[in-house]
Amino acid sequence: MTMKFPQNFYKILLTLLLFLFPLMVNGQRVITVLPVKSLPAIDGRYEDIDSLLVSYHFIQLEPQLGEASRSDTRIIVMQDESAIYFGIACFQQVPVTGKIQVRDKFAQSDDGIFIILGTFNDNRNAYCFGTNPLGAQTDSRIMDDGRTIDYNWDTQWKSSARVYDWGWFAEFVIPFNSIKFKKNQTNWQINFRRIVREQSEISYWSEGVAEEYKISFSGQLININPLVTKNAILFIPYGMGKVTTTNADWNKYIFENQFGGDINWQISSNLTSNITVNPDFATVEADEDVIDLTKYEIQYPEKRVFFQEGNEMYQTRLKTFYSRRVGDISGAIKLTGKTGKTNINFINAFDKNPADSSGKKPMYTAVRIKRDILQSSSLGFTATNKLIGDKMASTLSTDYVLNLGSLWKLTGQYVAAIDNWDILRNTGYVRFAAENNIFHWHIRYSYLQGDGLKDIFNQSGYLSDDDRNEFDSDISYKWWLKNSAFKYINFSSANNIYWNDDFSKFMSWNINETVQLYFTNKFNFDIKYNNEYRYYKPESKDYYNFYYSATLGYNTEAYNHAQLILRKGRSFGSDYYSIDAGLQLKVLEKIAFELKPRYIRFSPETSTYKTTFINSIAATYNFTNNLWVKLICQTNSAIDKVYVYGLTGWRFKPPFGYLYFIVNHTEYLDSEGVFQNKYIGFLKLTYPITIR
Repeated sequence: MTMKFPQNFYKILLTLLLFLFPLMVNGQRVITVLPVKSLPAIDGRYEDIDSLLVSYHFIQLEPQLGEASRSDTRIIVMQDESAIYFGIACFQQVPVTGKIQVRDKFAQSDDGIFIILGTFNDNRNAYCFGTNPLGAQTDSRIMDDGRTIDYNWDTQWKSSARVYDWGWFAEFVIPFNSIKFKKNQTNWQINFRRIVREQSEISYWSEGVAEEYKISFSGQLININPLVTKNAILFIPYGMGKVTTTNADWNKYIFENQFGGDINWQISSNLTSNITVNPDFATVEADEDVIDLTKYEIQYPEKRVFFQEGNEMYQTRLKTFYSRRVGDISGAIKLTGKTGKTNINFINAFDKNPADSSGKKPMYTAVRIKRDILQSSSLGFTATNKLIGDKMASTLSTDYVLNLGSLWKLTGQYVAAIDNWDILRNTGYVRFAAENNIFHWHIRYSYLQGDGLKDIFNQSGYLSDDDRNEFDSDISYKWWLKNSAFKYINFSSANNIYWNDDFSKFMSWNINETVQLYFTNKFNFDIKYNNEYRYYKPESKDYYNFYYSATLGYNTEAYNHAQLILRKGRSFGSDYYSIDAGLQLKVLEKIAFELKPRYIRFSPETSTYKTTFINSIAATYNFTNNLWVKLICQTNSAIDKVYVYGLTGWRFKPPFGYLYFIVNHTEYLDSEGVFQNKYIGFLKLTYPITIR
């Protein structure tokens, strides 16, 4: 049922509020929250609150930094006792761009409106909620004044959107118990980010923003009075049925069932505890196959829900906690939040599987503490430990981020890696940079103590190499052009050079140059050149690697796009050329298609470098934003691998309440050349229960 407001009353009240409070507070723009007894219905209907909307001018970040947005945006903010409401009308004279998508798949490719809420008013941390014209949702957490963004973070909130002939309208309702905030604080930092895809325009409501997601340049949301919910508990149990058959015996079907769940305890308005028992990771999509040209370990993204929230806290350059090191866990506990000026994160996880022939199972512990200092800077401390019986490997790390005005930054980190308190290795770096949305420059020195550091470090973290002193620099500039065949020209140059631990041997240099041309007709042409000398220690051998590449793309800044990449080079003793292609299409309103073939040919072929064809095909049919069917097929000719993943998903109570039906088929040659073939079927139900 649509709520009807006594419009004259609220118009008078809103007008009084806007004039009672200044339009600027300490140089910041402000928006006043309108208190109401009940919020409007979330149905995307502009007509219900048309008279309450206030027009706000936005400032371009792209393409023309500092100029006024070419589109009008009108906003109203209200709250009742339990939630805050945003109504946003996005007027535009160009066609509206949007498609039906599942949660968190929408980003830059569509028109969009994003709300950035700094609930601690600390110039560093914020929540971000966004939607496109068809109601697709995305949420994330922002840290370090925009330097770190966790797109895997999820919470419960509602939104709706509807397209009109003048543009589109979006509504958001964010419950107070879905976010953390400082108690008794009546002002929050706020900003709005808007994308008009057809014009390649990104604009912000607050003035002075020269870099994406810059919290310290937010405005103020005033007159906020959030309800403090204590001891709110979200219980998320699940049940899963599984059937498996393999080529060992096609007539034998193995039936399994599994039960477990998570408990999210909102201890206070700013502190949350998460407990998981017997979590199910079997339904997580497999990583995409890649061809490694580096001889070094590939770092994969974290896709498991338990580890995703709060994982942004550990995104330091020297990553001492890499959650992919933790295997299938029997149970874990996590504590996240902020008290005063201190952010905290604690994880303790127990692995189900033995780590070695001893049969003992590892326990992983990670602690992260981050303290706000100065206006928008921070000082951090991290401790990790992997314990197997009486053996352990630990790291102790300290890091800092110093924002020296709006442009200059000084960052650094020091890590001590300890093996059973017997062997100590250390590493660190210091980096000086100037950067905004069109310009970047940095110079950095890194020190990684000799042999053995990587082995200790990678018990819980990720480090690709050790034994080096490294100097690296990077410079890039993006020219936005008017009245030209080019929309923009982007140039970047990245270079490094390093010696071994004691400077006794020269180890490597690397040159990487890129020029990108983006045309007004939506075509782009990129050329890259890379040249590298590397002394590879395990083989005590010199290598001269290089490659040239050219990329031709069309509409690559939007979802519907195509590109072709040609590359020729040499990698660790083998010449190669490769062809990469990519195609993404919204075939119909509800059908999306993605194709990623890659062919790479080596000469001479070796056991490490073998001519390979990898192909990935994905198709998605979205009945709604919360009901979809997805099919993925991957092939890898090097190991005769075929991987098929089919998913029917229904988020009946988003984001945590869902029903998944999954079919998974894998066949490949294992490391011993034995053919493996497996079919697995999953049925999983998760239902969140809120307990006050």
